[in-house]
Formats: sequence, C-alpha cells, structure tokens
Amino acid sequence: MNFSVIPDITMQAHHDLAGGSTIGRLAGVVREMAARPAYWWHLARFDGTPVPVAAADDLWLSAWPPGHRGVPAGPGVLAVLAGELSERTITGQGVAERTLRANRIRVYGTDAPRELVNLGPAYALSLHATTA
Repeated sequence: MNFSVIPDITMQAHHDLAGGSTIGRLAGVVREMAARPAYWWHLARFDGTPVPVAAADDLWLSAWPPGHRGVPAGPGVLAVLAGELSERTITGQGVAERTLRANRIRVYGTDAPRELVNLGPAYALSLHATTA
C-alpha cells in the first residue's frame, strides 16, 4: 500500500480564504512550476531575497546562501529545487528537524513555528507558495 499521497489528500479540504485554492492544488502548482526551470531560472537572485514568480503574489523563488536562515509563512508548500535545506519545526511535542532535499514537495498544513536554514557549503534554491 502506498501511503506517500496521504498528506496531500488530507490537505485537500484546507481552503485559502482569499482565493478558494486548496493546499493540494497549491502543491500541484509548485510541482508543475518546479518542473519548468525556463519559467523561473532567470529570476533567481543569489542574495537571499525572495523573488515573485510571474504575476503570482503567492508563488516565489528563493536562493539560500550558505548559512542563510528564514521563517516561511504558512500554511503553504515548498519545493527545494537545488541543494538542501534543514527545517526545524516547533510543536507541542517538542522540536523536530528534517533535511529537505531537491525534487521533493513539502506541504505545511499548520502555522506551527518553523525555520529553514541552508547548512550546506553551496547555495540552495527553493520555490514557495502560501495560502496566507
């Protein structure tokens, strides 16, 4: 049995108050955009400043210099396009840390405090979308 789709399926009911999009649809947009670097590669700024992708205010590209830290808005979706990011999330059960690698979609369904940091020796590149 394949359980890899459960987080995406369970987030389908979470609606964006402004536009009616679900987290699941947002994850699909991020996945499709991540697969098309011709649309976003020329926008990359390697100074840690997030850059909006196309006309969408809720979709942006971030280049992470080594050691760069950031606190993503949530709920939302993240795709690491190159490199790796470390994610630290604080919940009632404590602090959890995980490595986010390229070619994966990360869905944030809650507003739990979290931090992203590039612990590697090279730049990381990520694509973000948020419902907030």
